[in-house]
Amino acid sequence: MTVRVRYAPSPTGLAHVGNVRTAIYNWLYARKMGGTFIARLEDTDRSAERYSPEGIWDLEASMRYLGIVPDEWWVSGGPHEPYVQSRRLPIYLGYAEQLLQSGGAYRCYCTRERLEAMRTEQQLMKQPTGYDRRCRNLSVEERTRLDKAGTPSVVRLAMPLDGETVVHDLIRGEIRYDNRSQDDQVLLKSDGYPTYFLACVVDDHLMGITHVIRGDDWLSSAPKFVQVSRALGWEPPPLAHPSLIVGPDHKKLGKRHGSTQFAEFVRDGYLPEALFNFLVLLGWSPGSEQVELLSVPEIIERFGLEGLSEHPAVFDYDKLRWMNGQYIRASEPGRIIGLCLPYLSQAGLVSDRPTEEELAYVRRVVPLEIERLKTIGEITDLVRFFFKEPAFPAEFDDKGVRKWLKADSAGSILERQMLGFKAVDEWTPERLEEITHASAESLGLPFGPVVHTTRLAATGRTTGPGLFDTLDVLGRDRVLRRLAAVQSQLPLGADTVEAGGDA
Repeated sequence: MTVRVRYAPSPTGLAHVGNVRTAIYNWLYARKMGGTFIARLEDTDRSAERYSPEGIWDLEASMRYLGIVPDEWWVSGGPHEPYVQSRRLPIYLGYAEQLLQSGGAYRCYCTRERLEAMRTEQQLMKQPTGYDRRCRNLSVEERTRLDKAGTPSVVRLAMPLDGETVVHDLIRGEIRYDNRSQDDQVLLKSDGYPTYFLACVVDDHLMGITHVIRGDDWLSSAPKFVQVSRALGWEPPPLAHPSLIVGPDHKKLGKRHGSTQFAEFVRDGYLPEALFNFLVLLGWSPGSEQVELLSVPEIIERFGLEGLSEHPAVFDYDKLRWMNGQYIRASEPGRIIGLCLPYLSQAGLVSDRPTEEELAYVRRVVPLEIERLKTIGEITDLVRFFFKEPAFPAEFDDKGVRKWLKADSAGSILERQMLGFKAVDEWTPERLEEITHASAESLGLPFGPVVHTTRLAATGRTTGPGLFDTLDVLGRDRVLRRLAAVQSQLPLGADTVEAGGDA
């Protein structure tokens, strides 16, 4: 048997990380087994509050970003076109009619008002909510009368009224469901659009899907999936429901925990390989080894459905940031510089179309901060002082100002540093460090206070990359101008003085 798996998202908004993880698992299983990965657009829910056609582009972008482009999908096509359910309506109508003829389904003529009243009464009586099967036992004469009158109707599954539906889940094992506890699910709506329960079963069969790997939230619908398949005379494919993703508080992952939409992580500057690696490990174990950083080929080699867990997986944002930082530092510097450029441009630190001079400066600045980067989006805050002179003292580190620039020695340190920097023959990190040692010696001060005072005056910050590498990149003119601007206002007495900006 050639493995064929599918990712079947609905365009109801931006892709959620949980759905993207499902796509990754399907892609991995196809690659591991030498099979085919299909993507199918399930767009039959046309309600205004849910249908989001622009979300289709985001679904495509998320797969392309991760490099899990389907073998068959609505973009490239394939032997089972169309891969968009709204373009397959006649197919579903035909199978709905087959179910009606075989007794596997029936028409329901209940109005929305009647269904709402039924649910309200069930809730008041503290009964389980669900359709009461009123239309299931209508006489032939009554059905004929309602059809002739043009009464709107839906098609419902005739769920068996006794016995059990046994679901064989590849992760959780055998699960038994009491048939009486299952609703007679709507399969075809009055507008001619199918629900998920009919469309996915039909498409999975016609597209030759051999394994269905889908989110944990679909587990409760598994008995209906099985019964619809059998009502059509088909044996359902094996099911696998990977674990639920939860937040640090062990509740279902939501906005209260942080970003949940895949596009938000891309926007913040998470690399595709980091997101892939992190999402794979949310509910899958590579084996007994405690390995966290795995390349895609390594993951494919180790992957198997037996490694998937049924236990909730905690979305650890700190771990994702750590992992992304590791991948940033393992990347070619040129790649990271290129990824940083759009963020620098958006922040107004470089032009939309950087000049050669700007690019040359960026190539010197960004590598100094790569060791501190956890996401690409952090680059603008880390390097801002390289491009724009921080306003003194408003944009300076307040604790640093109190400790270093309010010290009695601050003015003398800056004066001595400027004299040395003006006279130095070569503007290199090595020569700048020598000048600083000489300043400390001549002032009778330890080396540390001279370094900290100089860093703060030149950058507005108390931390950052090595001071002498930083001064080297800033250049003589910027450094002297900034030290002079601060030194001229010592001792600090005025509230604030605005500093000019450097390009």
